[in-house]
Amino acid sequence: MQNDAIAEEQDHLDRLHDVIRSQSDLEERRSELALRAFDGDDDSSFSERDALVAHHRQRMVELRSSSYGLLFGLLERETDERHHIGRIGLRDPESGDQLLLDWRAPASRPFYTATPLRPEGLRLRRRIGTAGRRVTEVHDEVLDTTMLSDDEPSGIGESGALLAALGRARTKHMADIVDTIQAEQDAIIRAPLPGTLLVQGGPGTGKTAVALHRAAYLLYEHRERLMRSVVLIVGPNSTFLDYISRVLPSLGETAVVLVTPATLVPGLDAHAEDSLEAAELKGRLRMADVVARAVRERQVPLDQPVTIRIAGDGPLRVTPGVLRRIKAGIERSGTPHNEAKLRFDRAVLTHLIGLEAKRDGFEPRTGEDADERRQELSEEPEVEELLDTMWPILEPAEIIDRLFTDPELLARVAPDHTEEERRLLLRQPAAGTDGAGEVDWAARLTPGDIALVDEAAELIGEDQRPELERQRRAAYERRHDVEYARSVLEMIGDISIDDEAQDDDYLRSAQDLADRQTVEDDRSPAERAASDRTWVYGHVIIDEAQELTPMLLRAVLRRGPNRSMTLVGDINQQSTSATRSSWQQLLGPQLPRWTEELLTVNYRTPEQIMALADPVRLELDPDSPAPVSIRRGEEEPVQLTVEPAALAPTAVRAAVDAITAHAGIAGVIAPRSLLAEIDALLADAGADRARVWTGTARESKGLEFDSVVLVQPDALGGTGHAALSLRYVALTRATQRLTVVDSSK
Repeated sequence: MQNDAIAEEQDHLDRLHDVIRSQSDLEERRSELALRAFDGDDDSSFSERDALVAHHRQRMVELRSSSYGLLFGLLERETDERHHIGRIGLRDPESGDQLLLDWRAPASRPFYTATPLRPEGLRLRRRIGTAGRRVTEVHDEVLDTTMLSDDEPSGIGESGALLAALGRARTKHMADIVDTIQAEQDAIIRAPLPGTLLVQGGPGTGKTAVALHRAAYLLYEHRERLMRSVVLIVGPNSTFLDYISRVLPSLGETAVVLVTPATLVPGLDAHAEDSLEAAELKGRLRMADVVARAVRERQVPLDQPVTIRIAGDGPLRVTPGVLRRIKAGIERSGTPHNEAKLRFDRAVLTHLIGLEAKRDGFEPRTGEDADERRQELSEEPEVEELLDTMWPILEPAEIIDRLFTDPELLARVAPDHTEEERRLLLRQPAAGTDGAGEVDWAARLTPGDIALVDEAAELIGEDQRPELERQRRAAYERRHDVEYARSVLEMIGDISIDDEAQDDDYLRSAQDLADRQTVEDDRSPAERAASDRTWVYGHVIIDEAQELTPMLLRAVLRRGPNRSMTLVGDINQQSTSATRSSWQQLLGPQLPRWTEELLTVNYRTPEQIMALADPVRLELDPDSPAPVSIRRGEEEPVQLTVEPAALAPTAVRAAVDAITAHAGIAGVIAPRSLLAEIDALLADAGADRARVWTGTARESKGLEFDSVVLVQPDALGGTGHAALSLRYVALTRATQRLTVVDSSK
């Protein structure tokens, strides 16, 4: 069935590409004909010609640039009509039949907004995955539940159907549960854009998939606003990209920016690791004050007079009091450090001009004369050294790296931390370089550092000097381009521009011609947002929201100050703190108001496996509602007790047996100390690594596997609440079968 559907959609995709090729060639020919068709010499003829040429060329570019992700959906209506959905609208050039609906067209709306509770006239929604010009996967979602046979699922799920793992006859009880799922999903997907929506759901309840379907719904319903302001999605790890491609086809590259906590700051990707204790300390809100003090530490106070010698002139004596007054005035303004560099430099240079005038017995320079002298003084070596020493341009990553590698600095800026806490935060300085001999500060950053880097960047601001230099250069080049364009127009017209009115006309023409040479920023809003740390997003979605630290939440809120957010998570799976927390404790201090929706049905994990995990849930929070497993698995969980030396070999045998006897993927979840041995034994066994995943409990968050082999569940890391949470996570990753391997000691 799946292969037939893929073949059917491949035929349609091939036809679409044939039409695009012929239509784009036709538009190119029409553009060339339009260019030659007009021989009038009045302005209206030229304008009409230019408009027609631009129209054909724009359509040609649109057609040729639409090949990537051209086709991504199919709607089958109750009236038996079928419509394919894609990036642009296409008709058959001969019959006029609609081959592809533009995703923005009103007729495409149900693709993004229909739910089983409100199918909007749809019988079926098909999501089509492609790679280049090849159809790779097809996922059908039945929205008219009367069409379902006894073993067919319905709903929104991570693999295209919410209940795809069921394989059970539908009963009255099953129908009631499906109604519950559909109602829960509908409330989440259609919640208003303004405000913060919190989705609490236990393991296997489809939190991520439903939240991303909500993103698709919002991007359609509010597309003009969100296509400009962009949606930010904060996911736990890189595997989250797979969800984007399935739930937000074709929108992800233009309207969505995807980050993880390690990549929140553009240009950085933190790979180093913290201890759980250090990560928890870095996440506390009081670190904002620590970072602020660390920034102020880099503003070096002057406690002795400085004598500056300038070539060809007498010395100038700068006193500490003057510089302190200049610094104090700038700091009171609240201007970020790097952005205030220009103000500081200008104030000091102006003071030096005054000292020169006093020394030489002249009035201080003013206007352009003063500007020129400031420029000259700024190029003097001793002046440049003073300015850079007193107000250096700072790098946020360097600030944070120095903070955790300099014990004396950390003691000065974190006096409220205990000596033990400071010891946990410190790490050894490394000698890594970026290949040019410079220390690569970013290479030593951990995910827990990134929110602190963002805090430092907010305080430091951007160095304005390169942008000012770019503007000066652009202004110079603009003047040069206009003069060149004027000379071109004179040569074309074989005239000399001496009449004032004519001069104005030609100047405007020259400016128009110069404007055509200007390179504009043609990046999509998402591309611009991804490179801009200060971008304000139209909506923010956070997956695994229970792992937000206060500092990470602070950084995310900078990107969504309007608080239009969707947070999804399970507070029982929080592993960033050794003590029990609640959503109110986690969010309340910075995000006091939100609407909470619950997902209560677990369609992933069989009853038998949840029964094994439930005691851990009760230990985490006796009052938390248990997600109801919708099915009973065919296999009971297996528990093996072996000697410590046999842990890895036993786990590998269980994983190999699972992929040999069953389809799908096996996940081996183990303490980090055992992973190298497990990986080596899997290699020796010749296991297909595409079908065997290995990692820690923390790394398995958000993932699911057909078979899970869990090794040493009491030694997965963390202490207290965090240790219990990681065990709960690991026990609930399986969709079919679970083997627990523990030692006897």
